[in-house]
Amino acid sequence: MRVPIWLKQIVSRYRDIGMEYRALSVTGRGLFLAVMLMVLFLFVLSRATDVIVGVNEISIPTVDVNTSVDIGSLAQGAFSRTSASVVSLVGLFTLIVSAMLTGHALRQGTRNALLGSEAGSVRLLSTRTAAVSTVVALGVFITWLLTLATAIRRRAWSTILGIDLNPVFVDIAKVAAVVISLAIVASGVILATRSILGRIPKVAYTNAIVVATTVVAANFFLLYTYIGSLVNPAVSAGIVLILTLLLWVNICVRVYFGALCGIGLSTPEYQNPYTTEPTD
Repeated sequence: MRVPIWLKQIVSRYRDIGMEYRALSVTGRGLFLAVMLMVLFLFVLSRATDVIVGVNEISIPTVDVNTSVDIGSLAQGAFSRTSASVVSLVGLFTLIVSAMLTGHALRQGTRNALLGSEAGSVRLLSTRTAAVSTVVALGVFITWLLTLATAIRRRAWSTILGIDLNPVFVDIAKVAAVVISLAIVASGVILATRSILGRIPKVAYTNAIVVATTVVAANFFLLYTYIGSLVNPAVSAGIVLILTLLLWVNICVRVYFGALCGIGLSTPEYQNPYTTEPTD
């Protein structure tokens, strides 16, 4: 089967400008940030899933969980064992440093993917790096919470809000949560492109949708896998969490950089070797 010409172009640019190194850099630093954010997410999960004592408030399509299984209690126990990693001074320091390092690596990789050899270097200790780091951390955390919102059952939402919610309204709200997640990620890609290139190529919109869809799908995979590891006592939740987070970061980062390389092909400065279909 012949590889599409557009995919050859993206792969060629990705390889030529050394984006694999940039992806590994973000993955290595981003994993620490993702772990710290997951502990904060676990705190919210433990509160959101412990509103009805002795009842499972979470619906996970990939895991058969009895309604009598109290996921809130399981999440509370997991958070109690790991909360010190965030509330301590060392934990807060790790969160801040990992966010800054991840933001710096992401900024550098973004510039390289879009500008190639003209990218230059970005400063680690700068206001812009701090701003990008904060936005990335908040964006990831918010999309995780929106993903969690789609898994909470209607009766749990009714208990949390103190009103009897209509099932149709809850379903619409869950779809809206997914749409908002997609909009957050896609907007991030568009804004990054606009701030660096000074314009938004038409292909940027399509590529932003690809990145957003991938990230949101990865969020669901992460949530379902982690809750499944909490429910199944035969699985080591700690190992599952780290491996799943590592896979999540890898997928999101590589798809993001790949999409930016596709956008970067629209810059006149880049000469791609795959300009025509090869002859047999």
